[in-house]
Amino acid sequence: MKAPVFKHEPVLLEEILTLLPPTLQNEKSTHKAASFTQKKWILDATFGAGGHTQAILKKYPFLSVIALDCDSSAIEWGKENIKPYFPKQSLHLIHANFHSYSDLTRNCFPLFLKNTGFDIIIVDLGVSSPQLDQAQRGFSFYKDGPLDMRMDKTKTFLARDIINSWSEKQLMELFYSYGEIYKPARVVKAIIKQRKQTLLESTKQLANLIANTQGWRKKGSHPATPYFLALRLKVNEELKGLSHSLPKMILSLNRMGRIFVLSFHSLEDRIVKNTFKKAHKMEEGYNLTKKVILPSREEIKRNPRSRSAKLRVFERR
Repeated sequence: MKAPVFKHEPVLLEEILTLLPPTLQNEKSTHKAASFTQKKWILDATFGAGGHTQAILKKYPFLSVIALDCDSSAIEWGKENIKPYFPKQSLHLIHANFHSYSDLTRNCFPLFLKNTGFDIIIVDLGVSSPQLDQAQRGFSFYKDGPLDMRMDKTKTFLARDIINSWSEKQLMELFYSYGEIYKPARVVKAIIKQRKQTLLESTKQLANLIANTQGWRKKGSHPATPYFLALRLKVNEELKGLSHSLPKMILSLNRMGRIFVLSFHSLEDRIVKNTFKKAHKMEEGYNLTKKVILPSREEIKRNPRSRSAKLRVFERR
């Protein structure tokens, strides 16, 4: 029986499969009846639609997985549509944010990490296709929805809270630092002026305001793109969470275990690059990919959402 088709293509999948730890090659026979601590484990820190995990399990069916996602709908979807198709796997789906990695190691799998570690860790920092495609999630400026942008719907802090209550100075700093927008003043002033009349509540309202204020400067790139990115990064505290958890993940790897990090923004990639560099200096391992791995032209043509992806891989000593 085949797993159900889901409209999601995992980014840089072939490159990741090629770079999986060589220690996996001859393990299949020795892990048929392995105990919990003898098994080789994957941590999928951002499960999403489970594309990377499914592909790895198909190649190495003896592996076991702990999969996390801060979006409860992703976990529920995985339980209904993926877990049943891997009945012999130890597939543990947990609603949790990898940003709280320290709490997870204490509360969710402390005995596991005391006796063994991970052989593969995958961190995909992109917004999943289901999140982008659902207007009510508020991530897309092409579909009208509420100014939400929460990956974890149990949280109460929304994008509209920033847009409608932050000061002019706070908005300027946010768009400059997180969106890397050199001159956001015109758009910020337009937001302040508009919200005095009517609060900005929808993605279309904000996107149209930005487009009308700034205009289209680059063909094919919506002027609202960096503004929406900045809001999303702040609502979900993505940069702070990555900086805090990535070093701890590296220490959770077994010897010769590898961590794969897919980033989609220069600020994220900078954190990954500097964290790997620091870990190398501390003799915790080495950067397996001296140069960042980018998607091929064929993949970008097939999956335009992969165009800004960057992959870095670190191997534990």
